[in-house]
Amino acid sequence: ASMLAAEFGAHAVLLSDIPAELVNSDIVISSTASQLPILGKGAVESALKLRKHKPIFMVDIAVPRDIEPEVGELDDVYLYSVDDLHEVVAENLKSRQGAALAAEQLVSLGADDFMSRLRELAAVDVLRAYRQQSERLRDEELSKAQRMLANGSNAEDVLVQLARGLTNKLLHAPSVQLKKLSAEGRVDALAMAQELFALGEGSTDKTPQ
Repeated sequence: ASMLAAEFGAHAVLLSDIPAELVNSDIVISSTASQLPILGKGAVESALKLRKHKPIFMVDIAVPRDIEPEVGELDDVYLYSVDDLHEVVAENLKSRQGAALAAEQLVSLGADDFMSRLRELAAVDVLRAYRQQSERLRDEELSKAQRMLANGSNAEDVLVQLARGLTNKLLHAPSVQLKKLSAEGRVDALAMAQELFALGEGSTDKTPQ
């Protein structure tokens, strides 16, 4: 004990001198092989009076206990035994498990959001290609309309022709593909197309052509 104390700049005392040393001790950690308690309630209570009730923090990790359980009843003593430490460990484990579950949920939500963004990025290329195609068709019809106007065609007739020509060209490729899918019995694809073009029930144009 003396060698260990010297290594850490402390000093060793006899077990019989421990009650007297309590007066100058703010923290007590006990772990001996004694079969009987080495610190009783009376000794600690006397030390507290001399300390003017300055609190003492005590940790008893001995089995059996070195410090009488009754010591914990004193107002200015904070006594923790092996059982208390087990409860603290269990509570910390429960807390960590709860935190791990929360973290797992956050990771899951983050992963879902990330995958959603990836899917959105995949749609970007399709949308860009569709927009480029639409703009090309628009420019073609616009050039045709400008030529008609330059040749003296009626402006109203040119606008009607522009609208009809652009509509027909925009619908041509989708119409061909939808007819092909229908012939192949691709009901799922037709339903997806209806959703894609926001064609709800009753929205079909029934105006005679």
